[in-house]
This record gives sequence, structure tokens and C-alpha cells, in this order.
Amino acid sequence: MMVNPIRRITEAMYGLKASLYSRADLSKDFGRYFVVACLNSIFMFAVYQLLYWWNLLDAYNAEFAWFVSFVIGTIEAHYVHRRVTFKSKARYGESLYWMFFVYTIIGILSTLTISGLIRTFEVQYQLAWVINNILFGLVYFAGLRLLAFPPEVDSEANEQPSD
Repeated sequence: MMVNPIRRITEAMYGLKASLYSRADLSKDFGRYFVVACLNSIFMFAVYQLLYWWNLLDAYNAEFAWFVSFVIGTIEAHYVHRRVTFKSKARYGESLYWMFFVYTIIGILSTLTISGLIRTFEVQYQLAWVINNILFGLVYFAGLRLLAFPPEVDSEANEQPSD
């Protein structure tokens, strides 16, 4: 589980090049990812909007609402991406660890981005939420596919007899 992320990405990319994962597989996974991510986004937006309306932190209300909805959305997203999007056979704890790794990095960057959009560029908070999700959507997919749910783990699981 504690593999260097650069090494893990390199191994996943090698697996992709070694035809374990075809362009057709990539297209299917991305199609499922897009649909699931849209549904996850609706859920996350509902949590974000609710927290924003509650106004729990006056000074940084939008950032707080974004961060809390992000954490809740991450936990929910792990389950559906594992089961539906990638149909992964990766060990649960390992995939959850790597998903939190990917989501933590993106969470920090996206929280800074949404703050910049709202405070510096004075973008309306709901529009900032949409822009933020679009900006980071492909990064999520790449991070999830290469780190949390790498294709070589699924192909290795198919080669080994089940317990």
C-alpha cells in the first residue's frame, strides 16, 4: 500500500501500454466515470448548497462548505467508483488509501481555486463550484485510474484463482 506514488503511476502507465487496458476499455471507463461523476456532483452540490445556506462560518462560508462537501463526497465517490465506474478488484483499504491520496491533493488545490475564483475574481459561488469541478474532473479520472484503481490490479485478479 505504501508504494511511492510516482512508481505506482509508472507501473500503471506501463500496464496501459502493455495492452492490458485498451482504448475501448478507456472509453468505457471514462463513459461510466462521466455518468457517475455527474451523479456524485449533484450529491456533492446539494451538500455544498445546504452548508452554504446554513452559513456556519461567516468569513469563509463558501470555502468551508466546499471543503466539508468535498470530504463527504469523497467517501461516497469511493464506493460508487470502486463498484460501478472501474469495477475494481483492488483491495478495499488500498484503493481507499490511494483515493484519499488523490482527493487530498486535488482537494487542497480545488479549495484554493474556489477561494480564488470567489474572492479574487468575484465569481458567483455556484458558478465557481461548476468551474472548479470542470477544471479538476479529468485530473480526478486520471488519478483514480492510475493510483486508486489501476488496471493491472484488475488483470492480476482475473489471472489468479479466487479464494
